[in-house]
Formats: sequence, structure tokens, C-alpha cells
Amino acid sequence: MAKTKSTAPPTLIELPTAESARRSSVRPRSAKPQPRPGGPPIFAIGDVLGATYEIRGVLGSGANGQVFDAHDRTLNRRVAIKAAWPSPPALAALLRKEAQALAAIRHGALVTVHTMGVHDGTPYFVMEHVPGVTLDAHVKRRREAGEPITLLESLDVLVALAEGLAAVHRAGIAHRDVKPANVMLAPGNRVVLMDLGLVVPEFETMSRDSKGTPNYMAPESILGAIQPGAAHLVDTYALGVLAFSLLVGRLPYEGKTSLAVARQHVESPVPEVTGVPPKLAALVGEMLAKDPLARPPLESVCFRLRALRGSLAAQTTAPATFSVLVVDDDRDIAKLVKMYVRSVVPKADITVAPTAKQALESVRAGAPHLMFLDLQMPGMNGIELYMVLRAERLAERCTIVAASAAAKEADVELLYSLGVARFLEKGAQFRAAVCAVTKEVHDAVIADAATS
Repeated sequence: MAKTKSTAPPTLIELPTAESARRSSVRPRSAKPQPRPGGPPIFAIGDVLGATYEIRGVLGSGANGQVFDAHDRTLNRRVAIKAAWPSPPALAALLRKEAQALAAIRHGALVTVHTMGVHDGTPYFVMEHVPGVTLDAHVKRRREAGEPITLLESLDVLVALAEGLAAVHRAGIAHRDVKPANVMLAPGNRVVLMDLGLVVPEFETMSRDSKGTPNYMAPESILGAIQPGAAHLVDTYALGVLAFSLLVGRLPYEGKTSLAVARQHVESPVPEVTGVPPKLAALVGEMLAKDPLARPPLESVCFRLRALRGSLAAQTTAPATFSVLVVDDDRDIAKLVKMYVRSVVPKADITVAPTAKQALESVRAGAPHLMFLDLQMPGMNGIELYMVLRAERLAERCTIVAASAAAKEADVELLYSLGVARFLEKGAQFRAAVCAVTKEVHDAVIADAATS
């Protein structure tokens, strides 16, 4: 059936003034209960929940509750536990709703929920622990360093988020708070959508309440005019805002107050997306449409983003020569590694980076086929550099081999858990190990080139 647009003016188009906003139920996010800074945590370190989960620290606090680092004594694994503040009582219901929503969906872009329980009258749920950095922190750090997010990096993140949100929508629910602070960049090139605290079933969406973060809120959410069955289009809009900010380097609407930003979301034209392929600019523009029904569903967004990423990736060719990056502040060791590599691949293109900063610059200029990474370096050490490379989705096709003469067993275990290819001890067998790894990776590169 063709859609017909009403010519009658919208009944909720007038935004509240500063004075009426204080009386209205349509408030910016800042009006919600704030975290309890300086107050006691919900659980104390050392508490054991359900005779199984030992609290070891606080990972974060928010308006609705806290997330704890914990140890599963039964399965000997690290987990995260989320609990609601004791007041207001409605927070317990939100916690249960979030746990149920996560438990109903199985997707790599969402955390896995293990169980739910009550400890001394406080409800909580146990979920997988996801190490990494938030997209918000990652983008801020890159911009402060004068290192813009590349188009391919942006598309990788957007494809993963679109796929995760599509899975959420297929379960009949909407997230309602998509923003960079709720996106985790985890090891293994995994992008995880966090905090489903505002998740709602589609049939509960007709509301005067304004939910979400003002910079990422859709016009209908600001006006409290989300129609039943259309809450998923609020997520499409928020993803469009996130896409705009990644691609352009700023938010589409900015203002001195939340109210000023909200008014622009409702009234101002959709700004142009510049500096990107026309098809991508058009897609982001559609996602930011004021009319919810003019926005594409997430399944369509996924398909179009994948096609754009595939087209861009096809234009990026791998180095013609077998390339190796040696990251080591000890110049003598670096020279030895170069000599070992050349004994196996005489024409290898070898670069030495004595600091983590130089290594990052080299990888961003072009990822090598193989990287030898020393763990004990001044400033940012090898483990930290490895986590940055994985969190930023750099060197995805690069084989990273860690090396050290004094690594602790815990460090080695951490590296393997994060996905490092191999660890080499700098000792009597170091030369043989470097040569063996070089030959293995070089042979794999040759074989891959022959079949592509």
C-alpha cells in the first residue's frame, strides 16, 4: 500500500522553552538521576554473589547502577556483573528488562548473559566480560593526536553496529540509546553494543517520555511521539548521527545547551555529508530523515554498508613485497631480527620502529604482513600497543608475534587471550624461532596471493 503524507501540521512540533522544560516530562538526559559519586558501591570488593561470583572491582557507574569486575569461581573465568541502584525501585525492573533483552539475542555485537540473581535484596545479572575501549574514548584519543578515523575503519564499525542493531530489531525490541559511549571496541576486531538499559518492546513505544542522549535523539523521540512499531527507526536515526560524526568529524547538530541541540534535530535541515563517496553520503542522509518512515530499515542499511565497504576494500591492495615491522627499542636486537628475517626472505621490506608511536604511524601508513613486537618498551609498552592496534582495527591481516626476555606468565596468557599469534622468548632459541615464523608467514602470504 502506498504511503500518503498528511498535510495537517504536526501537533507536537513545538519544543519546550527553557522555563517549560523544567515542568515538562520531555527532558534531556541530564535530568535523570545521576550517578552516586563518592558514595558506597552497591557491592563490596570480596562479596560473593550466589556462592559463585566474587566481586573484584568496579568497572563503571551510571545513572541506573554499576558494573563490576568479578571472578566466576565455578568455571574459573572473568565475568562482569551489572546491578541497579537500590532507589528508585523502578531501576530493578529496567535491569531485568535489559537482561531479558540480551538473553533473547545471540550475536557477536552483543554481550552474552549468563544468569540473573539477587544478593541481599539487590538484583543483578552476570554477563561476559568484554575488554577494550569505548568508541567514544577511541575517537577522542585519535582526534587529540591529530589522527582522523579512516573511511575503511569507519565502515568496519558501522557495519558491525548495523548488524548488531538489526539482530536487536529482529527480536522485536529497540535499543533507544545508541551512541559512541555505548560501543566497545574489543580484541579480535569485535565491535560490541553495550548498555541496553533503555531497551523497549516495539508495542510499548507510544510515550511522552524522552529517552536517550540529546545529541543522538531522533525528532520523534524528543517530541515523545514515537508510534507503536516504529521504535527501531529511532535506532536508525542514532546510527546515522554516529555515522555522520565518524565520517565528518563532528556532530550534525551542535549547540550550547541540550535544548538547543534538540530543537535543531526537530527543525533544522539535514546537513550534508562531505568528503565521502556519494552513495555513502546519500545513505547517511536517509538515516537522518526527519520523517521516521523515510528512513531505511537496518537490514537495508547493513546491505548497503557492506557493499560500500567491499568496494573500498577492493581498491586497497596489499604490499607487493613481503613486509615486516620490527618494534623494539633495543637497536642491537632490532638489527639481529632484521638479519634473521633476511636470511629467510632476502628481498623482504623491513622497517624498524623503536617506539610505539612510530609503530602506530608505520601501521597506519600501511600494515605489514608480519610484526615482531617487543613487550618491554618505554612509554607505551608492547601489550598496550597490541591492544590499541586491535581496538582500532589496525593490522587486521597482519600476523603479530610478541617477543620478550623477561615476560611474566600472566602477560603471555593475556596476549594469547587477546589474540596474539605467537610469543617468542629472547634466548638461545630466538633466532630459530624468528626464522621459523618468518618462513611460515611468508609461505602463507605467497599461497594467499596465488589463490586470490
